[in-house]
Formats: sequence, structure tokens, C-alpha cells
Amino acid sequence: MAASTSILADKLHEYPKYDLIDGTGGASILDDCLNKFGGVLQLLHRYAGRTFCTPGKRLRLDAKSYYPDYMNGTGLDELWMCCTVPIVTGVIDTRTKKAPFREGEAHVLTANGQVISLQDLITANPKSVIGDKITAFSKKLFGNPTWPIVSKKFDNLNPIPDHLHWSKWEVYDINSFDNPGVSASHYHTTAMGLYSFVTKEQFLACMKRWGTGEYNGIRHLAPHVMMKIDDGFVMPNGVLHSPTNLCTHELHVTMDEHFLAEDLTLDGRIGAADAFYACREEDYPKARHEDWEYLVEKFDFAANQDPDFVLKNSRPAITAEEFQGHGIDAKWIVYGDFLGDQKCSILRLTVQPDAKTNFHPESPALFHTNRGSGRIGKLEVRYHQNMVLGEIYPEIGFITQAALDNGGVEIENTGTEPLVLTFDFPQYAHTKTPGIARAK
Repeated sequence: MAASTSILADKLHEYPKYDLIDGTGGASILDDCLNKFGGVLQLLHRYAGRTFCTPGKRLRLDAKSYYPDYMNGTGLDELWMCCTVPIVTGVIDTRTKKAPFREGEAHVLTANGQVISLQDLITANPKSVIGDKITAFSKKLFGNPTWPIVSKKFDNLNPIPDHLHWSKWEVYDINSFDNPGVSASHYHTTAMGLYSFVTKEQFLACMKRWGTGEYNGIRHLAPHVMMKIDDGFVMPNGVLHSPTNLCTHELHVTMDEHFLAEDLTLDGRIGAADAFYACREEDYPKARHEDWEYLVEKFDFAANQDPDFVLKNSRPAITAEEFQGHGIDAKWIVYGDFLGDQKCSILRLTVQPDAKTNFHPESPALFHTNRGSGRIGKLEVRYHQNMVLGEIYPEIGFITQAALDNGGVEIENTGTEPLVLTFDFPQYAHTKTPGIARAK
């Protein structure tokens, strides 16, 4: 068999029926993929579970699929839509006795019905997939051409443990499509930072209580914010947060690291060693794990006790005039400068029945379907319910630079209800940062 179509022995944990192609010779495979869907790549749903979380069951899987029999009791609570590196959850696949192969990493359905990693296609021809601008930026940031953000959804029955990321910033889109039936006056809140009255000594005492009593009490020291449905929010690195138990569409820079700050949640106890498990050496040295005095000295109290934190980081949805049209409504959900410059952005497009538009943003973008059915380029998409783990559903795609170089992609609603699509853009995707007023 030719090297360009050689098959790996490993399988993606969700898709054991599908052959996984070795990325060698990806250029010819990329050409076939681009030709099939007019410059659009179809991505697979990649699912993951956290041992310290319980699924909220809003990822639209069928009931049996949330708890695969090979995950030793861990349920699926995350959908990774676009991530070019494997993630680390600590889960072991009982079939292989190892972590799931390429866990969470984005893969593309090829023209021949096999699967290949998105990163292999980027490596084969970065200019055609992500374009020169993102290639240069990602090489500067990571050392090689890659897609520089992660698009995912997390969906938990209970709030996630209070935690922070030393280097990773995040943005959130908590929308009504992912959370059907949730009232605008809900009581779902996110703990953020610390109250202004909390001293270093109080914070240190809280950390030192880890594992010594019923609960170390970190969220007793934190304001809790009611998250507004269908608006955006941005979360800087270094700030404690315990995300609400609503299904959340999240973007963040391509890395996976965190420090867990509480020893007890509704999902169980967390050991001190587990609190530091996902810390990278360059962010927090292993020799300092469980050194609470060092943690407190490293902690950014100014960022965590900013009285204007919610005001600065809320993103009420605004009209995206550049994408509006007849039968087309467009809104920016996440926009503006963040941590001093243009980070990622989220656009939601609603296309009425029989309407169509030529979509030509400045940058390649990841998209996923929130409602309805239609066509993006030559890729037919449809919103599904009760998806069965192991089957492939056309909902997620990637608009390549090749498509933009050919004039963009036509989006058409072919159904009887509105087609709703969400687009995730990376850092520096726009010449003019969305939501920033320009002086005339």
C-alpha cells in the first residue's frame, strides 16, 4: 500500500470502524478533501470525559453513548470540535490499557471515507489550510504551523472545580441552542476570582486546609456571577473560576493546563497531587507542587480582586454588520480586545429558509451547526439529536484559506427552519477588531 494511504494500527476511541490514515503524503489527500466539499473540511465530533466531572447530557448523544463501556465509569462531558494536539484527561481506555489515542484531537473525514488528523493536513500544506498570516503567527507562538485556538464544548451536571490557568486564556459562549429550556432568570452562576476583602493570609489558610477537613472553602471566598444566555464572556489567565453547570461553547489558546483550587465538589474529593496534575513545568515547577506558600506568592491578587472584572470581561452580543444581508442575521458573541490585543472571536449566523449568502471572512474559521440544515460550500450539514457514538454526523467543518482564495463559500438554508451556524476565528483574524469603535 502506498505511503500516502498507509493505515495506522491505532483507532480513535469513538470511531473504531474507521481507518486512520498515516499523515505521510497528506498533500494529495488534502487536495481530494478540498475538491469534495469546495474548500470545506468535514471534522469529526471528538468526545472526552473528566474523572472529576459528571455529564450534563446536553451534547445530544443518545442515552447509552454518554458512558462508553471502555471508559471505566467515566462519562463523556466534553466535545472537542477543533484542537490540533492531543488532550490529557487521565482517562484510560480499558481496551488498550492506555490513554485514548490522540484524545480530543481534530480529525477530518476524507473523500474516501477514512479519517486523518487536521494537523497532518495543515503540515502538508499550511498555505492552503490556514493561510500565510496564521502560519506565520502560529510558527512564532508554537514553532510550527498549526491552528492556534481550541474550539470545544463542556457540559457538566455540576459546576467544574474552582481552578485557574497559569497561561491559558478562555472565552465563553453560553447559548440557548446548547441549553434548551433554560430560563433567562436561571440560577446558574460562575465563581470568579476572590472577594476584595480576602487577604493573602486568608487565602493561604484556605489552601492549607486542603484535605484536612470537610471542605477547604475556596468558593466561600469568591463572588458568583449569573451568566447571561446568548452573550459572551472572556476569562483571563491567572484568575480563579468555577464554570457554571450549563453547556458552554469555549475557545482558548492551544494548550491544556490548569491548577485545581478546591478539594471537594459535588462530584467527589480531589487530592492535593491531583490539584497540580495538569500544571506545566514552565508555568509551575513540579518541585513546588503542594507548596502553598509558593502558590500564594505566585497568585495574582490584583487580577482576582478587580472590582470591575465582570464589566471588563462581559461581551453582550452585538450586530455583525459586515455579514448581515437579506434573510441573514449576524451577531458577534465574543469580540474586542482582550488582554491588550485581538484574541479569538465568535460569530453567530442565522440564515432564514431559502436564503443564501456568500461568506467571505478575512480568515479561515471553524464552524459548527446549532440548528436547522443547509449547505456550506459543498458540505451538507444538519443539526442532529440522539447521536450514536461511533457514527459520523455532518455538523462541524473548517473553511480553509483555499476556499477564501476562491471567493469564499456559499451558505444556503435548504431546510424549513432557520439554519444557525457558529464560527470560531483565531487570534488576529480581522484587520479591524470586531466591536472596537474606530476614530473617523
